[in-house]
Amino acid sequence: MQKSLVTHFRLTAVLALAGVLFCCGPAGAAEVLLLHSGAGPTPWNQRLASGFIEGLGSAASVRQAFLSAEGTDEDAFDAAYDRLAGTLAGAAPDVVVAEGAAAFAFARKFANLFPDAPVIYCAMARPDPADLSECGNCTGVAMTSAVRRSVALIFAMRPETRLLVAIADRTQESARLMDRVNEAMRLFDDRAQVLFPGFEPGDDNGLDLKTLGDTLASVPSTGVVLFLGFSEDRDGNPVTDEAVAALIRERAAAPVYLLGDEVFGSGAVGGWMTSAKAVGADAARVVRRALDGEDVRELLPPPTRPVLRFDGTALARFGLRAPDKAEVVNPPAGTVEERPVVPVTGLIWVVGLAAAVVLIALLRRRYRP
Repeated sequence: MQKSLVTHFRLTAVLALAGVLFCCGPAGAAEVLLLHSGAGPTPWNQRLASGFIEGLGSAASVRQAFLSAEGTDEDAFDAAYDRLAGTLAGAAPDVVVAEGAAAFAFARKFANLFPDAPVIYCAMARPDPADLSECGNCTGVAMTSAVRRSVALIFAMRPETRLLVAIADRTQESARLMDRVNEAMRLFDDRAQVLFPGFEPGDDNGLDLKTLGDTLASVPSTGVVLFLGFSEDRDGNPVTDEAVAALIRERAAAPVYLLGDEVFGSGAVGGWMTSAKAVGADAARVVRRALDGEDVRELLPPPTRPVLRFDGTALARFGLRAPDKAEVVNPPAGTVEERPVVPVTGLIWVVGLAAAVVLIALLRRRYRP
């Protein structure tokens, strides 16, 4: 059912110059276009922009532009091209930084908007070699996810864990991460089950915000949540980080571990997370080399690595301790709020969740080679 990223965003991307931000630089300084995949500024992409601007310093000024995913046809996509072409008329950037797969697909398709400008991707997994070849004068900073280390961390911090609930959406990146979770759980399948709500036999339609909230509220005391990402609902509608953060803050009944820091600060525990600011800083280092005249096609930048970071208040709520040498922010002040592990309103849902776990265990044992 899933289409390729390029095809998807040819059909759905609409450019929205929802905000323009300039980083002051000296007269005559180079200009960099930071093209975001989202519809507008978010806490996450602005932390990325902050790391990027700080990393560039006075080497260049920065303009931000944003993509949205509200269009449904080629006409809307072409209109987006026309708007950006008008904005850049007579002022083509020296370097383009594409934040995310949508922006990278747009930059590849409409390379004529940025004549002679190298394209640097970031905030995405390493692209297919064919996409890089199509792009030509391109390189980038891949964003890695520490799935195996995250799963091992969960069982090291909570040895009593018997259920890992992995939250994902219907994007290609989530499908790849779910496969990696299954691989990582092979070391622990004698002591715990893994559940992918919305992607199990008899329940394979994906999640919407309501079912996501019900799931978070109904994880049993021996369960944890590993948040892989949730940028769109089961119908393909965009979901903001703020909406997901609110659900975690209001409904999570079990520790929530993260792969990225998009919703860090919502009451999630944290874990091995990729930092938005680090992504921006890493991209800035590549841009500085490009501005110094290096051929980006010959650059092999190292990926952005996850860091071990926790929310101290969330740790205290669940009686957890951070590993040695981990960074801990937001220490608890006073008494930490305690909420029931399974709210009364979630009892019906958790019964179904438990039944699903039993069914999955039986199916896997029956068909295990």
